[in-house]
Amino acid sequence: MNQTEKVDDFTEALVKEIVIRSNDLKNKGLSVNTVYFGGGTPSLISIPSLKAILSALYENYPLSPAGVKERTIEVNPDDITTQYLDGLRECGFNRLSMGIQSFSDQHLKWMNRRHNTQTALNSFELARKAGFSNISIDLIFGFEMLTTKEWKENLLKAISLSPEHISAYQMSIEKGTTLHRNYIKGAYLQPPDESSARQYSMLQEELAKGGYIQYEISSFCKPGLYSQHNSSYWDFTPYFGFGPSAHSFDGTFRHRNFSSLAKYIKTMKAGESFGPSHKQSLKERFNEYIMLSLRRTEGIDKEVLEKSFKKFIKHQFQSELGRLTEAGFLLEESGKIRIPPEHLFVSDGIIRDLFV
Repeated sequence: MNQTEKVDDFTEALVKEIVIRSNDLKNKGLSVNTVYFGGGTPSLISIPSLKAILSALYENYPLSPAGVKERTIEVNPDDITTQYLDGLRECGFNRLSMGIQSFSDQHLKWMNRRHNTQTALNSFELARKAGFSNISIDLIFGFEMLTTKEWKENLLKAISLSPEHISAYQMSIEKGTTLHRNYIKGAYLQPPDESSARQYSMLQEELAKGGYIQYEISSFCKPGLYSQHNSSYWDFTPYFGFGPSAHSFDGTFRHRNFSSLAKYIKTMKAGESFGPSHKQSLKERFNEYIMLSLRRTEGIDKEVLEKSFKKFIKHQFQSELGRLTEAGFLLEESGKIRIPPEHLFVSDGIIRDLFV
């Protein structure tokens, strides 16, 4: 089967899933507020296929009375052409998320990225010329060969482009990847936490000087231009995900589709179940609320804790909250509990200490 046939089969399966699951959303009285095409390489999907997918969505789902204001698609710099961008505009996309990762050719080659720095810069300029006034770019820090000087140069280059949104992630070592195998063999040395922490602090400082507001651990935006779609994940807004590995949350149940593309297409063709669902316990929901809230700079709403999770905020929680606040890892003010900016880099440990 060639690439075109695979994409066609995937599109057919995806449209079928969208249609089949539409009643779930309607029965809950929900409506579509944002659309996001991400994961894998959505920019490999042709414009006609994207139009077919969006048509299935808009024809089968109730849209928000205010309309679908944010329609995002992830794109690779090397897939961008003027024709493709014009096609995306015809589809109705009004926001791009561009996986630039780095402005160093050496680092891009090491990451096995297909594009180079000049391609990334050209693609960004083409997107602007095509009329995209809301662009997010991704950057990566905290890997072995990245020096502080190089990271600052990356940040200054990103700021000079003036994207509306910047997401920056620390390099992670995932099992099954080439990086993980190299790490096991000793061919890749993970930088010390102190080095990555310095780079994270520099990220916060330089983007603040560049006019960006940090609203989540990895997310920075120009005033008012936060990711509406991603923000819904952090405040328990229900969302529906379609396609392999996609996650959904309807307010009570979490659902995960099969990760295998072949299995996903096969089960959709047969009309069978396409992944497991799990009903969250109140304890799971509490821990998730703590995690998602403390990822955001606005933090935990104490009123929500009292109303929804009163049984969990007694002795152990209060003890840990007091200890972390006294140590300066948490701040309590104006009805909120939040992690101060200088400690966001170690947020995982802080959040774990508050789990029940």
